[in-house]
Amino acid sequence: MSAIAGLIRFDSSSVDSATIERIENILRPYGRDAQHHWCQGGAAFIHTLLRTTPEESLDRQPLYHAASDSCLLFDGRLDNREDLSRELGLDVAAAALLADSDLVLQAVLRWQMDAVHHLIGNFALACWCERERTLWLARDPLGHRPLFWHQQNGFFAFASLPKALFAIPGVPRTICEERLSDLLTLIPMVGPESFFKGIYRVEPGQILVLKEDKVSTRRYHSFDPDREIHLASDDDYQQAFAEKVEQAIASCLRSNGPIASHLSSGFDSSSVTALAARQLERQGKRLIAYTAVPRRDFAGPVPKGRHADEGPGARALAEKFGNIDHLLVDSSGVSPLDKLTEDVEALDRAPLNTCNMMWIDAINAAASERGCRVLLSGQMGNMTISYTGEQYLPALLGQRQLVRWWHEISAFKRSHPGRRWRGLLAQSFGPYLPVWLWLMIEMYRGKGRKLSDYTAIHPAFMRRIGTQERVRKAGWDTSYRPWADGRRMRIAVLNRVDGGEHHLAASLYGFDMRDPTSDLRLLEFCLAVPDHQYLRNGQTRWLLKRMMGEILPPEILHAQTKGLQAADWYENATKALPQIRAALDNHRLHGKIGQYLDLETLQADLEQWPDSGWAQEKIIQKYRLKLLRGLSVAEFIRYVEPDNS
Repeated sequence: MSAIAGLIRFDSSSVDSATIERIENILRPYGRDAQHHWCQGGAAFIHTLLRTTPEESLDRQPLYHAASDSCLLFDGRLDNREDLSRELGLDVAAAALLADSDLVLQAVLRWQMDAVHHLIGNFALACWCERERTLWLARDPLGHRPLFWHQQNGFFAFASLPKALFAIPGVPRTICEERLSDLLTLIPMVGPESFFKGIYRVEPGQILVLKEDKVSTRRYHSFDPDREIHLASDDDYQQAFAEKVEQAIASCLRSNGPIASHLSSGFDSSSVTALAARQLERQGKRLIAYTAVPRRDFAGPVPKGRHADEGPGARALAEKFGNIDHLLVDSSGVSPLDKLTEDVEALDRAPLNTCNMMWIDAINAAASERGCRVLLSGQMGNMTISYTGEQYLPALLGQRQLVRWWHEISAFKRSHPGRRWRGLLAQSFGPYLPVWLWLMIEMYRGKGRKLSDYTAIHPAFMRRIGTQERVRKAGWDTSYRPWADGRRMRIAVLNRVDGGEHHLAASLYGFDMRDPTSDLRLLEFCLAVPDHQYLRNGQTRWLLKRMMGEILPPEILHAQTKGLQAADWYENATKALPQIRAALDNHRLHGKIGQYLDLETLQADLEQWPDSGWAQEKIIQKYRLKLLRGLSVAEFIRYVEPDNS
């Protein structure tokens, strides 16, 4: 994996060597194993490398091709090396001597920009043709690797993170207020704007072209909401599903060092861990599985339908495999502010969930200490392998298949006794009600939400920036309304996903974060599978449960509650109250933070710190979301504009 950057001067004058050195030094921690640059005719390309696959020992980027007068930068991992090699007419022996970047260069020389249609994996790439004075940039459809750009009179620059762009003289380092407002109100990132004014992101599944000094963009990949697979039998669906899942797992196991995984008590990480362990066992290799747990003997309150300790379920899974080294990670006693500054600097943005960052950082550090080069996760599983299929209920109603609908909803209620009829009927009929009526019903049920319930945004800033209108245009005020189409619901979620910075930040620990459940081939297959394969006779996740029925332990397969990550968060936060108070006092002295955040309300909330009620939704929203997320954003504001004047 890599961190990359480039600078194109429109007048073809040489790029200053000091600028190249500054950019390289900023990106070096993300690519600790090798750093190189290439300069020619007013263009400079910088590459820093972290070797996580055997083939990366062959990587010699930036790659210059003299015949076409072109230079390539590739940050990522190819998951279809064999297929791509065959398409390129390369034999196995020849392909084995090529790094992923070499294969990508061959693809670019063959298909130019259309090469992206032949690449499967996590990537961001840049290709410059000096002869034609044309640069193009691209990211994979899920945005696993980040890429940002900036243009002004005289030059165009791009980099894996905005911080590298700020090493270029004249690039401003200021907050984009509109994007900050979106962050505070949890509006997903749509459009090219980043959190920095004048810095833009190449969006997932997009190609950006710079011709002379003109920029254009186009989307090269879109998920098809109408594509549906029709197979002859349930067994055919299960077999095809299993093949795609096993392929995705295998693609993530290419490593030049130990492999680890996140292991919770949920379906996604347990399925990934189990199948990875089974494949590694055939290769005579072991898997390290990390489970985040609360402090020993924790018995605090948790919301209804949740369980605090995911250790027992994870342990039951690990004990089924002789090659899993199962390790519990306890981050109790760690303040949510302890590593906040470090996390902001690593991500170039504010972490949204500081409580989860505590155990994520702890697992990352543990994996790094053991020299792991790959850390597996199942973050996208809810949209792929473990999609519940619950949207099948309103879909049946909309198709007027009333008998089938009644059969499924009745069976669902029997299988999920904790779910109320009122909620199931609302889920079925909700998509067909007028928006105003649905919102009224939700308010009556006490489910409605106001911005002030969960965000620390300052009212004056909210009015000035037009936050309410931005929320309305994004459809965020009605986003929790039920969907009647599970495929379109999942596509809407996928189109808002951009975890590039988080994946790149894993490089600081010396490993590559990989999520088999986000494999594009698996993802597109899962989207095309009809909902009746996910929900059958009241059983959710029916496709995955059939596949994993003999593999997952009963503690996971038949669990009636869902694990709660960082269940002891409020104990850690309570112990850190002096630190939190000091942080708020410090933020009030800053010249900008108080303009964006309602620090007085946060202070009042802090003074009313509760002694109990930590399982109540309102308490969770006020303190885990509003207060701690507000402090995270405050730290980001200070990071961008440290001057207190």
